Amino acid sequence: MTGSVRYFLAGTALALVAGEASAQVAGPVPGSGDSTAISSTNRDTNAQYNRLIGATDAKPSKGDAPTVRKSTPVAATAADITVGRPLRDVNGVHIGTVSQVDPDGVIVDTGTTKIKVPAIGFGKDSEGLVLNLTASRFNELIAKAHAAD
Repeated sequence: MTGSVRYFLAGTALALVAGEASAQVAGPVPGSGDSTAISSTNRDTNAQYNRLIGATDAKPSKGDAPTVRKSTPVAATAADITVGRPLRDVNGVHIGTVSQVDPDGVIVDTGTTKIKVPAIGFGKDSEGLVLNLTASRFNELIAKAHAAD
């Protein structure tokens, strides 16, 4: 390559790099915005959004009965765990009935099998006894226990 061609290529490369660098500086410098105007605009936008969403919320009619909410489960005491009491999972699904209470656990009758569960796993809420598992997880554990036999 001749000397003039090398200088031409080097000059072209520098011009391209300089053009890219100047293109990155376009626009406001970060941190230079008017924070009061930005905050005000954000507040207005949020207020409009909340009004829009609030207008679409279903409002109960006067004839609707108030919804009863379950209380948060707490640990069940020995007095709470009695024979014949129904047992639900954490989602409220019926999983069985207390069949027997032993010192080392509670026997739960699922209708198809009976299995001993540690009493520490029981809770209670406003609707009764709750087992600290989902019904599907409870059934998995029962299947695993039967497979071990």
